[in-house]
Amino acid sequence: MLEEAVAAHATRLGEKLRREGLGTNHVTVFYHTSEHDRDDPMRSVSTTVQLPEHTSDTLALIKAARHGVAKTWREPGERPWRFSKAGIVTNDLVPLSHSPRALIGALDRERSGPLMAAMDACNARWGRGAVVPARAGLVSRRDWNTKFEMRTPRYTTQVSELPVAYA
Repeated sequence: MLEEAVAAHATRLGEKLRREGLGTNHVTVFYHTSEHDRDDPMRSVSTTVQLPEHTSDTLALIKAARHGVAKTWREPGERPWRFSKAGIVTNDLVPLSHSPRALIGALDRERSGPLMAAMDACNARWGRGAVVPARAGLVSRRDWNTKFEMRTPRYTTQVSELPVAYA
């Protein structure tokens, strides 16, 4: 489930990078348990995975993210970890058209470009999450998604959430 969550975040990162025409050559993967569950073992982990060149390819980002999880995963004792948050962070974004290509281990942009464009087109037509890599899991079957029931209203950014006073 942790790898699925990290893969889903990498999928979303790829969508955002392609929308802006940007690429990244590294991802920082993190996950941690809740600091409020004092009875459970606590763990906070992060690692940075380098890519051979800048990319916005979802499949390359998922592979790097899964490598980060594999690199940091440690089996718990007798009690399983109950992770409360996982994600991906990246910085040093550059325009993909101006990024240098790798000599060794270069990614195949010419082959992955049409696939990513088709995936983005399907998601634009049928809604985000309509087409996702299998590693990211089916959106409808994710039991780890963000729970919005306890979120505070977003009055300043969502006009639809403004309180209405009736006279």
